[in-house]
Amino acid sequence: MNNWTWVFRWRKKEGKEEEARETTAKVRKHWEEIALDQGLDPAKNVTLQEFDQEIRVGISEEMDEDFSLGGGGNI
Repeated sequence: MNNWTWVFRWRKKEGKEEEARETTAKVRKHWEEIALDQGLDPAKNVTLQEFDQEIRVGISEEMDEDFSLGGGGNI
């Protein structure tokens, strides 16, 4: 099981759930493209998780470490 670093959170508001889903889907796609650019599998390194009050986009510890150590960063 992966530990995720949350890179984006969108708080759900009544009547704006679709806007939240669309926005987080765009952010997820952005991070999936970055994963591909870094030679990582997006399916294993980027996640979108929906909770009662918010939707989150996260990256894997491996991907986060790559950026933290300077291996990536063309965001």
